[in-house]
Amino acid sequence: MNTKNNVYLTHKIRQVVCDRKMALKHTILAFLSRQSLSGYEVAKEFAEGFGSCFWKASQQQIYAELAKLEKQGSVTYEAIPQAGRLDKKIYSITDQGLKELTDWLVQPTEPTAMREDLGVMGLAAHLVPHQVTVREIERRRQLHANMALHVRKMDEHFAKNLESLELKDLYMHLIIRRAIRYQEDWVSWCDEVLEAIAQVIKKLE
Repeated sequence: MNTKNNVYLTHKIRQVVCDRKMALKHTILAFLSRQSLSGYEVAKEFAEGFGSCFWKASQQQIYAELAKLEKQGSVTYEAIPQAGRLDKKIYSITDQGLKELTDWLVQPTEPTAMREDLGVMGLAAHLVPHQVTVREIERRRQLHANMALHVRKMDEHFAKNLESLELKDLYMHLIIRRAIRYQEDWVSWCDEVLEAIAQVIKKLE
């Protein structure tokens, strides 16, 4: 393939990726397609629930996006009075929001580019004592091991009732399984790195 064709193909791939690009709004709409939720409940899903598997967003970002979606007509809300407090808003997806979400769902997916601080460490870690790198890898290993436990706990209900799951819950189970494998792969890689560094250091002693 010549250079001209390579440039054209790269442009088309980028165009598909840009068309498909997932935004915070798609994740919020996906949650609301399953059930109506308050803003607090949506934020909790991102912090502790299913959303934590693949997306990070602050409470401020979530509330701002909900307000934008409501203004655009993609979601609506019911105000529930609370004594001595602001009304509680229960958000629901609208037909317009469902169309926007399904239009996004039928587009092809592309792998997400990897952005990882440890990648830079791989280029320049030789500039600091190996103990610094080892401590960081050990710290990351523990973080990923803890996250793997957290995600497995999320999957307990689905795993125990696998044969009776509805399709929408089966999809959640399968994505959670992907999240579990992602964390387990990090743990395995950290073990590999620690062993490799230890072997090299032993030879140098």
